[in-house]
Amino acid sequence: MADRPGPEALSRRMLLTAGGAGIAVGAGLVVRNQIRHPHKNKKVTPDGRPRHLTLAAANPGRDPVLLAARDQGLFDRYKLEIAYAGPVRSGRDALNQIQSGEADAAVAAALSWLPRLQGGLPARLVCGLQAGSSRLLVARHSPFHRIEDLHRHVIGITNLDSPDRLFFSIMMRRKGMDPNRDVEWRQLPADGLGLALAEGHVQAVVGHDPAIWMLRDGLHLDELASSMSGSYSVRVSRVLGLRSAVLQADPVAAVALTMAMQDAARWVGAHPQQTAALLAAESPAITEEQFDRMLRSEGRAVHPVGNDLRDQVAEYMDELKLIGLTPESLDSTAFARDVTADTLKA
Repeated sequence: MADRPGPEALSRRMLLTAGGAGIAVGAGLVVRNQIRHPHKNKKVTPDGRPRHLTLAAANPGRDPVLLAARDQGLFDRYKLEIAYAGPVRSGRDALNQIQSGEADAAVAAALSWLPRLQGGLPARLVCGLQAGSSRLLVARHSPFHRIEDLHRHVIGITNLDSPDRLFFSIMMRRKGMDPNRDVEWRQLPADGLGLALAEGHVQAVVGHDPAIWMLRDGLHLDELASSMSGSYSVRVSRVLGLRSAVLQADPVAAVALTMAMQDAARWVGAHPQQTAALLAAESPAITEEQFDRMLRSEGRAVHPVGNDLRDQVAEYMDELKLIGLTPESLDSTAFARDVTADTLKA
C-alpha cells in the first residue's frame, strides 16, 4: 500500500480538487510581492567578474525573456557572456544539453523539467520566468463548450510528449476524465492542425504561443480552455534551471544569471508593447500588433524564486500524481526542496 501523504500534501490536494481558488489568492499575493520588492532578501551579490555561460533554450530568438535580456543589456549588466547551445528545438532538447553537460543552464517548461528531475537529471531550478501560454481550441460554433464535452473525441497536437498535453491532461483529470482513455490524442504536423480541425479529423487542437495564438487568430477559433484562466494564470510555466555542477563550482555565476533573467522577466511583464516590437523584429511573418494582443492575453508576469518557486513545484508534483506520472508516496514538499535552489539567499 502506498504511503499516505502528509498534511501539507493533503492540503494542496484539497485545493487542487476544489478548483484552486486558494492557490489563486496566495499566488496573487506572491506576484504583487515580487513586483514591489525585486531581489528582496538578496544575501549574495555578483562580484563583477566576467563569466561565460552556455544556455540551452528552444528558439531563443523568439523567446521574449531572452530577447529582453539582450535588448536591455541585462546580461551585460551582470557581466555575463551568454552563448546558446544548439540545436535546441524543444524543452526536451534543452534538458538533454544539461544531461550531457553541454549546457550550464536551460530554460524549459516546469512540466518538462519535473519528470526529468525525478529521473535524476543533475540540475536545480532557480527562477520562474513566465506564466503559461497553452491553449485548447475548437471550431467556432462547435458543440463543445466545456472540456468535459471532448469525451470520446480527438485532440490534435504536434508533440505527444509535450508539456501542453500534460497540462490539459491534469485539467481533464480534475474534471473527472481519464486523459489517456476518454480522449484520443493525435500527433499532427504544425501546419496540419488547422486543416484537420476544419475537415473534422480532430475536434480540438492544443499548443502554446505563438503558434497556437496565430492559429486561433487566423481561423477565428474558440478557446475552450487555457493555462491563463483561474488559478493557473498566476502559476509559473517556464523555468530557468542550472546544472548542479555549475551551482557548486561557481554559485556567484548562478546568482548573476538568476538576477539577469528575473529582471528580464519583470521587464517583459511591464512592457508588453515593447516586447511585441522585439518579437516582431525576429519573426516578420507576425505583426507587432498581433504579438501585442497575444502578450496581453497571456496575463500576469510570474517569476518566483526561493520559497515561492518551491511551493509551485510542490503543487505541480501533486498534480502529476493526479495523472499517474508521480507515485502517491512521493513527498512533494521534500522533492521540491531537493530540486530547487534559492541562489539569491545562498
